[in-house]
Amino acid sequence: MFVLMEMQQWRDGWTRASDATEALRKALDELGATEGMRERLRPIVSGRGTPWVELGMIPASLAEAVAEAIRAGLENTAPAMGSGE
Repeated sequence: MFVLMEMQQWRDGWTRASDATEALRKALDELGATEGMRERLRPIVSGRGTPWVELGMIPASLAEAVAEAIRAGLENTAPAMGSGE
């Protein structure tokens, strides 16, 4: 069954996806990603109104830098779930 979403739901999803895309572009810029790498990011809204960010293909070196940054950020946050702390 196909259900149409309300236009406001789409707009809200687009705003959230666009904001997330821009935040990720800025973070990638701080990691040294070139404009060509950052321009592959695209905001998307699914047919159900869910906001997404399409990453596209990125060089392995950038993927490794992103993974390292995420791990470093995780080390500075609350204890992992299930650690009992």
